[in-house]
Formats: sequence, structure tokens, C-alpha cells
Amino acid sequence: MMPRLFKLPVLLLVISALIIAACSPLAHIRFVPPSPQTAPLTDAEQIAGDTMAYLMEVVLGRAGDPAKRSAWATRGLNLPLDFDLVSKRMYGPVPLRAELMVLDTNILGLSEVLYHYDRRLNLFKGKRENDSLYPCAELMATRLFLIHKRYLDEKVGLAAMIRCKGLFTPGSRDPREAELAAMNLTDMEFSFLKAIFQSEPAFLRYMEHPFLVSTLRRIGVVEQDAFTLSADQSANYRRWACPSGKPLQPSPVTIAILPSMNPMFDASPGPAGAVTPSRDYQTIVDHLKKAILDELDRKRLDADPSARIEQRPVFFTPGRPMAIHPGNAGRVIEDVCPKADFALILLGKNVYRAIHIDPENDIYPHEKRIYLDVDDVQYQQIDDDIDTIVNAIMPALTATASGLVYEPSPLLPKPSPLL
Repeated sequence: MMPRLFKLPVLLLVISALIIAACSPLAHIRFVPPSPQTAPLTDAEQIAGDTMAYLMEVVLGRAGDPAKRSAWATRGLNLPLDFDLVSKRMYGPVPLRAELMVLDTNILGLSEVLYHYDRRLNLFKGKRENDSLYPCAELMATRLFLIHKRYLDEKVGLAAMIRCKGLFTPGSRDPREAELAAMNLTDMEFSFLKAIFQSEPAFLRYMEHPFLVSTLRRIGVVEQDAFTLSADQSANYRRWACPSGKPLQPSPVTIAILPSMNPMFDASPGPAGAVTPSRDYQTIVDHLKKAILDELDRKRLDADPSARIEQRPVFFTPGRPMAIHPGNAGRVIEDVCPKADFALILLGKNVYRAIHIDPENDIYPHEKRIYLDVDDVQYQQIDDDIDTIVNAIMPALTATASGLVYEPSPLLPKPSPLL
């Protein structure tokens, strides 16, 4: 009996060790099937790329909470470009992650949108039932590379990188001196990027995403050339614009409800999988429309109980989420619905925390738009916003009902910037 008693503790010890190893995050990084190097981005990945472009602005200290920008712009500058080091920090204790990234709770809602459309961009790579709060190591490594380049005031030759993308694949030859010069990379920087792209090949494909390329060019970390100019021209949402012909129904007022960085859309599996609004999202949009129409009717009857309610606004609601924020809102609205009299930008839950919205510049009465959180709409916490919308559109509806030509009042001027 003694040998049996002796073997049992040993067996338990071995089993315990295996369980611990399986539960370790490091165990999950090795068994993720790599994405095809040359496959085009799916519709869901295109949306993830839109979102990543804005997230990069935040984590490079160019957007988001002004109080966090300085920390994001410099965090990790003291660390070398070593992908193994980045991985160990991202999969290690939280204090080690804090050396590489700002522990900024403001980006959690935005990050959830990113992971919804591409779970490989999460630290757990979609290999667990739930996602981590943290982005993948490759994303934070890319950020580290870019802040090093910004600190050195150097621009990456992204067009040359794409031309030479075969050099980043496993088993490829070393780059020639002329190729490194065209990419404006050192040997160490090239090796760092190669480690990133081999760890997650999708990142090399994301480097051709028009919104991401355009953002990196605007931030000043990639060279301006024909490649980035083409990306600037392609980084738009005209494909999802409202019809240019006759409206669905005659109305003097058009309200655009534009989903922005919103995860309430379903992506069908497979390379050709379409992205469509979820039933929950459609319910929220329907509730928003009804709230506007009900308040509009109430105000009309309060003003004149005998009035006939004839004129109503028409709504434009694209079926694909975009990445709209104060930095590009005017341009996006002009692309997708230039005739909109008012725009409601419907953000995913808590995404607004990663966006700096200046009430003196970015929303009504200074612009014909406001930003709404889907949770606020769902739980009917938007009474003041509905009042704002109705007050903005009611003069046009009233004038038309009276047979008058409506001349819109000018928007309030924005404060002059301090000299």
C-alpha cells in the first residue's frame, strides 16, 4: 500500500501543474491559428480597422481625454523595441502592463467595439468565452513602435513597407540596405515589426486599411506620398450614403441617425460575411424615432390644440457602423447625408468616454448634431436630448405647414481660440 500512497500525491502535483499551465494566459497565445497573410479584410475587420484608426489617435496621445494625452504620448518610451518583452508585460502582472500602456478606463467601451469586430485584437485572441480588458500584445507593440518614431521625429515609409511585405513573412530573407532606407527603418525596427506581423499576420493587412493609413499620415508618423494620398481619398463612407434621388417620403426635414463605433451589429461568419444591424440595435433606433415624433406632436398640440399634424421628419439610418468623432464628424455627415438637417451620432456603450466632446464647439447649437450613448437611449435617459432635437427641427416643420419658406437661423458662433 505504501507505493500507492506515494504515487497519489505525485499524480495530484502533476495534474495541478498542468491545470495551472492551461489557465495561464501564456498557454493561449501559442495555439491561435494564424490568419492568412494575403486574405482581404472581411466587412467586420474593415469596421475594426475604422475603430482601430481612432483608438490609435487616443493611445498616441492625440485624442480622447485631454488629461490622459500626455501620459499616452510618452508611456513606454524608456522600453526597447523587443516584442518578447512586450508580450511578457502584456501577459504579466498589471504593474508590468502599466509600464507599456496607460491604465485608462476611458478606452474600455471603445476597446469592446474593437474586439467585437475582430477578437484577435484582444489579449485573449478570442480563445476564451470572455475577452480581456486589455488589447493584444501586437497592438501595444505597434503603438510602442509609433511613439518611438514620433519621439525621433521620423516618418515610416509605409508605401515601401507594403511593397516589401513579403520580407515580413516567415522564412524570408533579410532586407537590403536600400529597402530599409525606403521604409525608413533600422535593422532593429524591422526585426521588431517582423515579430509583430509574424505573431499576428492580420496586422500587416491592417497597415493597408485606408482609415488607419490616413490617420497615421495625419498624426505625422508615416510619410506623405501617393500611397497615403490614395488612402486619404478612400477613407470615407460614401458607399453608405443616403440616396441622392427622391426621398422615401416628402419632408422639409431629414434627420440622420448615424451609428458610430457601435458593437450592436452582427457579423455573419466567413470571409464574405455581411454586417447587419442587430435586433436590439433596431429596437433602439425605433425607440429613438418614436421619442422624437411623440415629443414633436406634444409640442405642436401644446402650441395649438387644433393644429393638424401633417409635416414629419424623414429619417436616414445607414445599416453599417462608422467611426465618427468631433475630428471628422462634419466630413462624414457631408459624405453620407449632406442634406441632413440634424444628425444624431449613436455611440456604443461608454464609447463617449474615449471622445473629447467640447460643448462649446462640437454639438448643437454650434453644430447641427449631438452624440448619444445607446444605453441612454435604451433606458430612456435622453429627455433633454429629445427636447434639443425637436427644438432644432420644429421651426422648419412649422414654416412648411404654414406655407412659408423656412430660412434656418445661423448656428451659434464658436469661441475664438486663445492666441
